[in-house]
Amino acid sequence: MPPSDADPVVEVRDLVRTFGRGTRTVRAADGVSLSLARGEALALLGANGSGKSTTIKVVLGLLAPTSGAARVLGGPAGRRDARARTGYVPEEARRLPAVRGRELVELFAAIQGVPRAERRRRVDEALDGVGLAADAARRPVADYSRGMARRVALAAAVVSRPALLVLDEPTSGLDPVGTEQVLALLRGLRDAGTSVLLSTHERGTAEGLCDRAVVLGAGRVRASGRLAELLAGDATPGLLALFRRVERG
Repeated sequence: MPPSDADPVVEVRDLVRTFGRGTRTVRAADGVSLSLARGEALALLGANGSGKSTTIKVVLGLLAPTSGAARVLGGPAGRRDARARTGYVPEEARRLPAVRGRELVELFAAIQGVPRAERRRRVDEALDGVGLAADAARRPVADYSRGMARRVALAAAVVSRPALLVLDEPTSGLDPVGTEQVLALLRGLRDAGTSVLLSTHERGTAEGLCDRAVVLGAGRVRASGRLAELLAGDATPGLLALFRRVERG
């Protein structure tokens, strides 16, 4: 039976993922549970080493759970059809020296099954949405700054209008104008029904897109709920106060 709109797009239950053997075993994820609804944006927060990247890799099917389960778009994480409907932007976008920006987005449009008749328009929309000018899109990706590399990676991830978008620090390296352009694009996708799982250290990015958050620490869920309530009382611009508070609690 195909999933309904009421079913979670992502559902992680009691996820445990270990690395190493014997006394050197490390639990990178230790009983993590979370869910993401259709058209929702969820912030996955935590300091370095908290388990965010491990959880994301399990959701993407890049890592198998040691125990527990992760379901994506109605089936086990990692299925081919779920991957085809998922866009992903890693923290460090891989650079392809022989490829120009527009060519990269066109390649992803073809791989992800965007109909040929729609590709030019969809590629234009994706590049415009991330604020990558036409002359920049004609340059080799190897010549891009970090911020430009983030923009073209995001354009490649959204060109197919995926059902699920997984983002690891999507606004890292962007100036304030670029950050707002990207957030506006992501809000539009969210409002059109795309579900977004966002890992970030930047408070403004989380607040600009997400209503709910899950905070991880040492591989465990330390807090979860509405982002505004989790941040209530923290006057600092970053997320450090929240991380410290949940660790103490």
